[in-house]
Amino acid sequence: MLKVLGTVFLLMSIIVPDKFIVPVQSQQGGRDRWPWRKIVRVQNDLGNGVTLYVHCRSKDDDLGEHYLSNGQYQEWSFGISWIGSTLFWCNVGWNDVKHSFEAYNNGRDYLLCGSQCWRSIKPDGAYFYLERKGHRWVKQYEW
Repeated sequence: MLKVLGTVFLLMSIIVPDKFIVPVQSQQGGRDRWPWRKIVRVQNDLGNGVTLYVHCRSKDDDLGEHYLSNGQYQEWSFGISWIGSTLFWCNVGWNDVKHSFEAYNNGRDYLLCGSQCWRSIKPDGAYFYLERKGHRWVKQYEW
């Protein structure tokens, strides 16, 4: 029985890719709620009409450069890696300020953010929404 399960797992890991990147085009509408999928959102909460530059990527995927007005966000979804190595990082900037942060690190975020991994960029840091830890915002990066 154990040999059969091992063979099934091996076949699944060959057939099923470790992640899928799907840009979410709309700021409204249905959400991807599959348990093995994550939605990451990086939102401009700088205020005062400040435009936020965002450039996010992983080892394999470049999500491109985006310029977000206050309240706008960039959002994408993906399937997590079966080996737990999914990592996305972002470069952000406004005026003469530039920072980088890990928008999604599977080791840190898999159990914290549920399916919705929302990030809020504010003048003093990057805040993460902890969906599974009391539905609260926590400053994860300070600048």
